[in-house]
Amino acid sequence: MSPREVDFLSGFEKAAVLTQQVRTCPPSYMSAREYIRDVAQLLRGSDGLVERGLVIGCLSAVGEV
Repeated sequence: MSPREVDFLSGFEKAAVLTQQVRTCPPSYMSAREYIRDVAQLLRGSDGLVERGLVIGCLSAVGEV
């Protein structure tokens, strides 16, 4: 596996962990789904593969990919 693929998968893994944590203990000011979507939107323009993996993972978790 190339370093670029490892970076992307690392981001995807971070999204899975984040999603699990947010669903377990959602923020009080918005729904877990909105929070995950906002995280994806904040990182959407990033050039880093870890961040891209995080975006795709978050959007997948909320059914938007």
